[in-house]
Amino acid sequence: MELRHLRYFIAVAEALSFSRAATRLRLSQPSLSTQIRDLETELHVKLLERDRSNVSLTDAGTVFLKEARSVLARAEKAVARAREAAAGITGELRIATVDLLTIKFLPGSLTRLHSSTPTAKVHVQERAPSEQLPLLQAGKIHVGFVPMHFARLAAGRGLGKVGIIHCPLAVMMSASNPLAKKPGLHLLELADSTFIHITMFGSDAQRMWTEEICESMGFVARIGTSATTVDNLMSLVSAGAGVMLIPIVAQRPETPGVVVVPLLDKGLDYELHMMYNQKFPSDLRDTFMEIVKEEVIKLGPEYSPLAEGAPSATARAKSNHKRGHNGHENGSGGGNENHARTSKARK
Repeated sequence: MELRHLRYFIAVAEALSFSRAATRLRLSQPSLSTQIRDLETELHVKLLERDRSNVSLTDAGTVFLKEARSVLARAEKAVARAREAAAGITGELRIATVDLLTIKFLPGSLTRLHSSTPTAKVHVQERAPSEQLPLLQAGKIHVGFVPMHFARLAAGRGLGKVGIIHCPLAVMMSASNPLAKKPGLHLLELADSTFIHITMFGSDAQRMWTEEICESMGFVARIGTSATTVDNLMSLVSAGAGVMLIPIVAQRPETPGVVVVPLLDKGLDYELHMMYNQKFPSDLRDTFMEIVKEEVIKLGPEYSPLAEGAPSATARAKSNHKRGHNGHENGSGGGNENHARTSKARK
């Protein structure tokens, strides 16, 4: 039984005439009669009583007419929904994010998406970057947001990536810290400081990132305590338990007792990528990704999108540091090298 059989039966049942139904359906009357007989044979039920002048519904035909109309209506609705989804008007979008890194642009992006596609179902979940990659690969999420370290793993998984954030770093510290009054700092000025970090999703990725950045500038970071929530982290910073490196995209509204000082080192920056799986096309996803790129641009030039293929922040920092050692930049290479040896001796 096919949907056309239901349409043919409904036409005859509503017209109570094979000739009028055949005209409406643009079929020959003998062909229509054959189709209805085939339907009754398949169902093993007589749906219509007919003689030379009259056609009427049997009790079974009356019940079947109601259900046939319902089935056709659902089928037409399914077709309409599928076409809307294909056009990016509706559908389902599953997003994985790390709140700390997307707080400045994700709320505005979601608001715009809802305004343009109010019938779309959007699900946002907090996921560690390491968890996002396999979920993208399996098609369980449509879009993920991951830092540069995890984006490097995308090529081996067949995932696409778009660099959306390329921003400077800053350091959070207690307002009582003598360095807090400075308009900007070089990372080496913090070589004797204790660095605290946040542990998210059971991962110490932020600590490892801090260690990598400090090492690229020639010293070993002294790692202190960690926090599991942003509120606890801010309390530790305010109390003077240590300083914390952050990308400016993760900077929160002003917190009492906490000062954020920008870093002045060239090449020390942060990269955030938007990840997706090309094997699972979605117009709704593509619409959302375009909105995100536009919202990031609104943040200002300090959040300039990263050009694809550009060297990573760590690579640039190491390159700059190497030039400093060779005395090609500000003539300060020797001092940095001595500080590096002293710092590494602590390890």
